[in-house]
Amino acid sequence: MDLNLRGLIYRILIDPLLSGVRAGIIGNIDKGNRVIDIACGTGSLALSLAGLADHVTGIDLDEKLISYASGRANNKGLRNRVQFELRNAASLSCYRDGEFDVAVTSMSVHQFEPDLAVKVLREMKRIASTVIIADYNCPMPAGFSRSLAYTIERMARGDHYRNFRGYMKNGGLGYFTGLAGLTMKSTTVKGNGVFVVAVCE
Repeated sequence: MDLNLRGLIYRILIDPLLSGVRAGIIGNIDKGNRVIDIACGTGSLALSLAGLADHVTGIDLDEKLISYASGRANNKGLRNRVQFELRNAASLSCYRDGEFDVAVTSMSVHQFEPDLAVKVLREMKRIASTVIIADYNCPMPAGFSRSLAYTIERMARGDHYRNFRGYMKNGGLGYFTGLAGLTMKSTTVKGNGVFVVAVCE
């Protein structure tokens, strides 16, 4: 699929569903923080944070998405506030211990293979004093929102859907943060109980 079409579909269909999640993350960022957004995708969260944080770095393993996000930053005149880099989040040796005040990731953990998810979270813990993770709540309350979430994930098929099912079966974020050595300080449920924003250290 053409990147512009892919990015447009994501922004039209998925981004609106995640507006409350982004607000939950932004509410935990202090003015002047140095923030890194892990698996930043189209850059929506990083760009939202750019008006508050001192500086935001967005990383992703998809070169086309990084290019797309960089273009959005340029169009918004935010090149000095946010930068996007092609990086593997499982190995962030390019960043020093504690280089960032906050490391965030949104809707990524459920997509990863379990071992990869733990590696990414451990790297986030190493490079930032606070880790904020937004992903699916587990368990989700029954209802339309839950059905919609499961339908979207089922449509992704393949490894993505298999990893989502494993994420839910294992108990969601609590399972992965525990393996990564993170302690949850607070959790906020969003989107009719479908999503959760966890602040960890």
